[in-house]
Amino acid sequence: MANKSNFTVDEWDLFRKIPMLTGLVVMSASPSGPVGIYQESLAASEVLRTGLDSAKSELMIVLAQDLKRNVSMHKMESESGEAIRITGLAAFRELSNLLRAKASEEEAEEFKCWLKTLARKVAEAAREGGFLGFGGKQVTPEEESILDQIEIALR
Repeated sequence: MANKSNFTVDEWDLFRKIPMLTGLVVMSASPSGPVGIYQESLAASEVLRTGLDSAKSELMIVLAQDLKRNVSMHKMESESGEAIRITGLAAFRELSNLLRAKASEEEAEEFKCWLKTLARKVAEAAREGGFLGFGGKQVTPEEESILDQIEIALR
């Protein structure tokens, strides 16, 4: 069973940052405007809360406790969407390698599924490309692409 003690400070910091980074990566794929960003942020918050509240593995339970004490914001405001996506995908690959090396298969799968659910819910949170709430797409091709890239990076 993996927990915080299995990881270095820098590795654990990645676990703490990756949930917020996941939302930023998806949001940067297809910017939604102020209302869409609000909806996507709410979706991310809901998945964070419910996912952590229903955690089964020790790794997720310890992370939930840690995040409830101190939410780690990943600040990248000045970076371009492309830079955010590059940084995020590299972080997903690093996280996947850490999980493979230091966590059980079940713990790794729970964590990866939680991140993929978070990414999907953010992508689905706001319709984009319509006019006054009509038309548009629930998930844009750009968002589908980044979801696929996240899936690949987490393998």
